[in-house]
Amino acid sequence: MKKKCSGLLALILVICLIFSGCALDFAGYFRQVGDLLVGGSMTHFQDMEYVRPDLQQLQDTVDACCEKVKTARNLDAVVSIIYEAYEPLDQFSTAYALSNIYYSKDLTNAYWAEEYAFCSENMVIVQAALDQFYRALAKCKFRKQLEGENYFGPGFFADYEGEGVYDEIFTDLLSQEAALESQYYALWNAAGDLDMYSQAFFENYGLQMEELYLQLIEVRQKIAAHLGYASYPEFAYDFYYGRDYSCQQTTSYLADIRAELAPLYQQVIANPPDLQLEYSTEAETLGYVREMAQSMGGSIWQAYQTMVDYGLYDIAYGPNKYNASFEIYIRNYHAPYLFINPTGTEYDKLTMAHEFGHFCCDFVTGGSGAGVDVGEIFSQGMEYLSLCYTQGDEKLEQVKMISCLSILVEQAAYASFEQQVYSLKGADLTVENVRKLYQQTAGAYGMEIGGLDVRSYVHVNHFYTNPMYVISYVVSNDVALQLYQMEKEQAGSGVAALTNAFQSTDTGIVTFTENYDLESPFAVGRIKRIRQTLLQILN
Repeated sequence: MKKKCSGLLALILVICLIFSGCALDFAGYFRQVGDLLVGGSMTHFQDMEYVRPDLQQLQDTVDACCEKVKTARNLDAVVSIIYEAYEPLDQFSTAYALSNIYYSKDLTNAYWAEEYAFCSENMVIVQAALDQFYRALAKCKFRKQLEGENYFGPGFFADYEGEGVYDEIFTDLLSQEAALESQYYALWNAAGDLDMYSQAFFENYGLQMEELYLQLIEVRQKIAAHLGYASYPEFAYDFYYGRDYSCQQTTSYLADIRAELAPLYQQVIANPPDLQLEYSTEAETLGYVREMAQSMGGSIWQAYQTMVDYGLYDIAYGPNKYNASFEIYIRNYHAPYLFINPTGTEYDKLTMAHEFGHFCCDFVTGGSGAGVDVGEIFSQGMEYLSLCYTQGDEKLEQVKMISCLSILVEQAAYASFEQQVYSLKGADLTVENVRKLYQQTAGAYGMEIGGLDVRSYVHVNHFYTNPMYVISYVVSNDVALQLYQMEKEQAGSGVAALTNAFQSTDTGIVTFTENYDLESPFAVGRIKRIRQTLLQILN
């Protein structure tokens, strides 16, 4: 039995990038949200209230709404029931977002650690409730109307026919997975200020993370098998991400990157250009994004002003902050939020531009309904276009192009490793074999040239908290680069294309490229053409 998640499930399962809400646009809902934004009726972040979700109330509401759907007399009544059911789901989404933000600001804060753990470890209850409600709607006599363009969309409920997947075994496995992911965060918290590449880190915390990864792999293999999938990668591609390309296509695509781009990557690593990054203050980083947004104008500039006016960002350094960057949507406040733990270098400018791309998309749409692969186009596209709309030095542009090459190759290596690691089972699933596989895979892509610690895969948080996600960076970077090329050929065309694409609700990147006249990452000869472009720019 194979099932996909959607709406709130996608929101819950993707932590570091776009946090999509329930992707509905009926009864003028998003138009009302837009009016709130334009009218300045938003709430400042510091005034947003966190309330621990009442899970029993949530379940009771959904149960009641499922019963009401059975006897609803008209479509308007069904729509009202849907909003009623979504209210506690949105409250949970809001609580999850706020606890995530505050915990990420200070991993040593015991209160927020507990609240974030509560929300993340009880996600399965919300997932099951949403699945239950969609199955009730699938049986509704107004299903045909609900699958119209102005509601859920054609064929939406096809995935919610028959028996549900959230039985006792499945929910227990998901709870085990969530608990293990929380342990990963706890280990990073315990590591404190230790150098993440030091022997002390690996001996005291790295080895525990490696053992934890084995447990996660084993639980995830059981999850996939329980739902009838041949492998965990196939399960994740379908159930969590709804991708419109297969694991087999990915394998071929990654092989092309290894053949065409890895040699160029190895040349750059072996003979790196002298591109020492300057120090960048918080004000300078914010100023970079301000200049970019003001130059682009329109909704992008409006998004920036809203972000600043309502305190919807944190780009300050903090010794106890989560060492990552992300954007998340706070549903009940109709507010995107941008988070960065800065490096203190000029690269923070590009990092903020990246997350600001997500911010703009959520701002414009009231919570984007696009798939994660598509969502990464908005962020990486904004990074590239920022280079065309700021008076920065050429060095930053060169750094970005080298970063582009690094993303394509290094994240491809991660994606290749991740696809293979889930084939280790039973007695073969050991720390030694995972290290060996990581070394072999990284070496094939040239990552050993700069020096590689075979234990360093524990630093890639996506392996632990967002399995099978990293391929999104690769395919989206491919498409985002096209926006940059458009902008270089004709000023304004890249920004226009990006702004137009914010409205996309495509879940698959191949479908997205078809709808917006861009080239699919899987087009024949695509990687060779990227290599030619990068050679021209880097030279």
